[in-house]
Amino acid sequence: MAKRKAKIWPKSRRKPKARQAGSGLFHFSLWRLAWRIIAVALVVGLLYWQWPNLTARAANIRDATLSLFGWGLLLLVIALGSIGEVLWRQKQSPLTSRFRQWLGGVAFTVAIWGILGFFALGGKIGLSIIGYPNYIGILRIAGLFFVGAILVVPGVFTNAAQKAAALVRKQLERRPAPRPAIQPEPTPPPITITPPPQRIEAERQPITTPPTPTPAQQELRQVAQEVWKKYGESPDLITVDGWRLPPIDILDRSPEVEFGQADNMERARLIEEALASYGVESKVVQINAGPTVTQFGVEPGWDRKMREIRERDRDGNVKIRLAEVSRTRVKVDRITSLANDLALALAAPSIRIEAPVPGKSVVGIEVPNTISSLVSLRGVIETSAFQRVEAKSKLAIALGKGAGGEALAADLSRMPHLLIAGATGSGKTVCLNSIICCLLLHNPPNNVRFIMIDPKRVELTPFNSIPHLATPVIVDTNKALPTLRWLNQEMDKRYQ
Repeated sequence: MAKRKAKIWPKSRRKPKARQAGSGLFHFSLWRLAWRIIAVALVVGLLYWQWPNLTARAANIRDATLSLFGWGLLLLVIALGSIGEVLWRQKQSPLTSRFRQWLGGVAFTVAIWGILGFFALGGKIGLSIIGYPNYIGILRIAGLFFVGAILVVPGVFTNAAQKAAALVRKQLERRPAPRPAIQPEPTPPPITITPPPQRIEAERQPITTPPTPTPAQQELRQVAQEVWKKYGESPDLITVDGWRLPPIDILDRSPEVEFGQADNMERARLIEEALASYGVESKVVQINAGPTVTQFGVEPGWDRKMREIRERDRDGNVKIRLAEVSRTRVKVDRITSLANDLALALAAPSIRIEAPVPGKSVVGIEVPNTISSLVSLRGVIETSAFQRVEAKSKLAIALGKGAGGEALAADLSRMPHLLIAGATGSGKTVCLNSIICCLLLHNPPNNVRFIMIDPKRVELTPFNSIPHLATPVIVDTNKALPTLRWLNQEMDKRYQ
């Protein structure tokens, strides 16, 4: 089949496509501009035509707004602007966290609006707030200010109410009880008997029955009486704000167990021999005997590379001697990897390797003692380490003794988030009781308050009668949650 030839148009009859597309877009832009001009002209014409009506309506709206709100409209704008600024600056809404303060601000705003109503500046709303421009309106304004102050600063009014109630109660207690009137008999003349002054004073004093103490309180009072009978006249007592701090003599001294030096030297020799048998050169340079473990400070030796040198003596015999080529310090990992082997050599259930000991160039190997000594609270408090901490802070606490027998003390104010954890029988309760006793020994009730929560009703209930408690020991979990919320609010208030 023959191929059909494409029909070729002459250049004069070809249509310029680009020019046609461009010209259509140009016409479309002109039409859009024309329609916009027409729309603007219509809007301007309508505004010009209805301008008198619009101004009249705007004037009516303005007059109605001013007659309704008055100058209170400015207060409303300021209040809404303040709320908007607070919400914009803070990501979380402060309306729920400070609900009482916001209600107090609303009460103050309404009270000021009512004051404007007295001077005919508050509009109809201001007049409705005061009701009548007389003493009734004044009472309403005073009531709004009082309610706002209670909502903003409730603590001041609560303290004032408590003081007023205590004053009234004291006055009622001082007031003599009314005596019954004695009706004289009709026949004989009345006989008046004047009692002696001592009897009158005795009759005027109110008779109050003291509350019956609980058995725990009776036992605590008996112990306190015995302690103060024994140590109350001691010249070493310290008084802070009228409160006598307990003397250190009420704490018992624990007998210190002295470990034999020969036993420690024998165990040091066994450590050196056990490490040498595995090709680790070492030397025990320190022995720190602690209450439950003894720490042996091991100094790593050297890894030496030797070379054989053959020499002939004068008789012609060949002798071989070893010469040191190089040496490097033994790696710490080689000592730590032999923990189980060292425990076997020392016949110990387990050992702990501290590599390296902080501040020292030795490896610490802690071996349990055959006899454990008792660490007393008094023995730690009387050390210089605890005294240094106590001189800087009133919240010094004794934690015990370290592996080397050194006393450990800390400042509780530097541990705002403290967790005491451990296995059963590891000493959690002992640590907690030691912390509480350290605070009771060095602080009066005016400086330190405790909130104790003990759902188990075992650990903290013995402290239920101490005067340092802000509330009795909480054993009910339903009561613990409101207490923790109040504590959180108090922390936020002090932080601010």
